[in-house]
Amino acid sequence: MDHSAAAERVKKLRSEIWKFNQAYFIENRTDVSEDVRDSLKQELIKLETEFPDLITPDSPTQRVGAPLDGRLPKVLHLTPKESLQDAFSLEEVEEWFDQMRRSLGRSDATFEVLTELKIDGLNISLIYERDKKDVTVYRYVRALTRGNGIQGEDVTHTVRTIESLPLTLTLPKSKSLPTFIEISGEVYMPKASLAKFNRDLPDAEKFANPRNAAAGTVRQLDPRAAAERDLRMLCYALDRVAADALELRTQEGLMDFFASIGIPVERSYALVSSTKEIEKRYEKAKKEREKLPLDIDGLVLKLNDRAMQRDLGSTAKAPRWARAFKFPAEQKTAQVLEIILQVGRTGAVTPVAVLTPTQLAGTTVTRATLHNEDEIARLDVRIGDTVIAQKAGDIIPEVVEVLKDLRPKGSKPFHYPKHCPSCGTLLMRPEGEAVRRCPNPKCSAVQLERIEHMASRYAFNIEGLGRETVEDLVTQGFVVDPSDIFLLTMDDLLQLPLFKEKKALNLLASIEHAKRVPIERFLFALGIRHIGRETADLLARRIAWPTRTLTVEERDALSPQTSLFGNETKKVKVEGITVYDIEKTLHALTQEELDSLSGIGEVNAQALIEWIADEDNRNLLHKFDHAGIVCLQTAGSSAPQIFAEKTFVLTGTLPTLSREEARTMIKDRGGKVSGSVSKKTDFVLAGSDTGTKEEDAKKLGVPIIDEEEFRRMLKKRP
Repeated sequence: MDHSAAAERVKKLRSEIWKFNQAYFIENRTDVSEDVRDSLKQELIKLETEFPDLITPDSPTQRVGAPLDGRLPKVLHLTPKESLQDAFSLEEVEEWFDQMRRSLGRSDATFEVLTELKIDGLNISLIYERDKKDVTVYRYVRALTRGNGIQGEDVTHTVRTIESLPLTLTLPKSKSLPTFIEISGEVYMPKASLAKFNRDLPDAEKFANPRNAAAGTVRQLDPRAAAERDLRMLCYALDRVAADALELRTQEGLMDFFASIGIPVERSYALVSSTKEIEKRYEKAKKEREKLPLDIDGLVLKLNDRAMQRDLGSTAKAPRWARAFKFPAEQKTAQVLEIILQVGRTGAVTPVAVLTPTQLAGTTVTRATLHNEDEIARLDVRIGDTVIAQKAGDIIPEVVEVLKDLRPKGSKPFHYPKHCPSCGTLLMRPEGEAVRRCPNPKCSAVQLERIEHMASRYAFNIEGLGRETVEDLVTQGFVVDPSDIFLLTMDDLLQLPLFKEKKALNLLASIEHAKRVPIERFLFALGIRHIGRETADLLARRIAWPTRTLTVEERDALSPQTSLFGNETKKVKVEGITVYDIEKTLHALTQEELDSLSGIGEVNAQALIEWIADEDNRNLLHKFDHAGIVCLQTAGSSAPQIFAEKTFVLTGTLPTLSREEARTMIKDRGGKVSGSVSKKTDFVLAGSDTGTKEEDAKKLGVPIIDEEEFRRMLKKRP
C-alpha cells in the first residue's frame, strides 16, 4: 500500500473506530462486537507504524502516552470551580425557588428547571484549544481535577485514555469563540467494570465504590494503568464565554449541543416547570438507581434559562441557580463482629456495633449505633448476627433489624457491662431513662467528648481542632476542660505531633476568631444535658440577657511570616454579653421562671438549674470569661410570644417573604417550624407552587393560611 492509499485508509479507520466507540460508550449501543473494534484498532496501529508521519495527536492509538516521573502538577483553572448546594427534601427545593424569586425581585416568576441524574464520580474540567489552521476545530490539550476550585491536579495523561472522550471537536463558525474552551463533567467507572476490576485485587486493595476507583485511576502516574480500566465521562457544563459565542441560551440547549458534536452526556435529562414534577422525577430516579449501570446519588436541578442564571449569579462557593437534590439513606446488610461501648460528653454510654465493611449511602461503614441497652434487648443483637443497617438522616449509621434466620449456632445474648469502659466507675441508670451513664465528671472519655463538642460546627466551630488534635492536647496535659482551648500558646501546639509553625498559626487564628460567638452557640457548646441546638436557641431568644458595650483586645490577623502568636493586639468595641453576666443570669433563674418560657420544658429547666448549681461548671464559665469570650445577642428575642406552643409547616413560595424570614418570625414569637404535616400541626403557611404538604393538610383538616393572613396574625397581641 502506497502512502496516499494508507492515508485514505487511516482516515476511514479513525472515523469508523470513533463511530463504534461513540455508539458503545456514549449511546450504550453495541453496533459491533468488542473483537471487531479491537481488530480495526490493530489495523490502524499497523498502518501508523509503517507510516509514522500519518500519526496525529487525536488518533485512537494515541490515547496512552508516557508515564509521569513525579507527582501530579497543580494548574490554575481557566474559570473558578463551584460546588452545588445540597437539598435533602422537597421543602428545601421549594425554599430554593423562593430564594430565586427574591433574588430576582419577581415574586411571580416561574421557572423551567432541567433535571439531570447526579453522577457519583470525579469532577473533571477538559480544556480544548482552537486549531491554528482551522478555526472550527478544537483539540484536547488538558484535563484538571476540581482541586480547591482555583487550581487542580493535571490529569491530562489519564483522562486522555477515556475512549468516550473526543480528542477533536468541530464547532460552528463564530468570530467570538475563544482560543480555549472549557468543558466540565464527571469521570466515573461503571458498576460492572468495578466488579471485574476488583475481582483480581487482594481484599485490602479492593476499591469501596466506583467513585473511589475512578478517582484512584485518574490520579495514576502511568496512563497505561488507566487505559486498562473502563473509565467513562459524562459532561454537563461549558464555560460562559464559549456558550455565549455559540448562542446557547438554555441549559437544555447546551446538553443538546454537546450530544450533537459527540460529547458524552447523560441522556435522561428533562425539563420540568414545578416542584411536583421535580418530585416525580426524583422518585423515578430513586426507584431505578439500583438498575442503572453507574452510581448516582440524586438529581441535579438547574435553572434552564441561562440569562436568569447570569442574573442570579453565585455565592462564594455555589451557584444560586442550581441544587443537588440528594437521595435519603440506603439500607444494607452486614455482620456484627463486636459490640463496644462509647462514652459521650454527658457520660451517656452508647453501645456500638462493629460491622463487616459495607457500602452505605456512598461511604464505607464499619460501625453503627445500637442506641441503648433497651434497644439491644428489643433487637436481640448478638455478635455474629447479620443485621440491616441504614444511615439515620443520611448521616449516622444505625442497626434497624436483625436477620435471625442467619444467626450462627451457639450465639449468646449480649450482657451490658456494669462499669465505665474508660474509668471503671460503676454505671448508673437514672429512673425513667434508657441510657446508662458514667457519673464520674473527671472521666477522661467524658472530658474528651466535651472538648470535641465545644469545638464542633454548631458550637464554637473551631476549624483545625479535630479529634486527633484534641486527644493529643489532653494526653500532653495542655487541655483539661473546654475553656483551656482558648488559653493555648504557640509553644504548646509546637510540641504536638505533626504540628509545624503554619499549622499552629492557622489553629490559633481559628481559636481567636471563635472568641466572638452567638449566645445560642455558646449555650449549646457548654454540653449541658437536654440542652440541644433548638433549646439553646430558645433560651438565647427568650431570656433577657444583659448586653453592654465592651472594650476588648483583639489580636491582629496572622500571616505566614509571623513567628510568634499574639505579639500585637488592638482594642475594639463590641456589643455583647460577657460570660460573667451569663453565669449571673443563669444562676438567678428559678425553675418556675424557666418553666414559663415557651418551648422550655420541665426536663430542660431542671437540667439547666442542676448544671449551673454545680461549682465546677461555674468555675468553667469563669475560665471562659477570663479567656476573653464574648457572646453576641440573638435578634428577635423580645418579640411577643403570640405563637407559643404552635407548630407551623411552610410550603410553596410566599409573595414577599422568604422562607427563612417567615421561619424566623415564627420562632421569634414562640412557634415551631416542622418539615412535615401531621395531626399536631397548627397551621400550614402556603404560597404559590406548593408541593404535597398542602394536600396532606387538606386530608388532615389542618388550617391553611396565606401570607396575608399570616401578617394579620403577626399584628395580634398575646
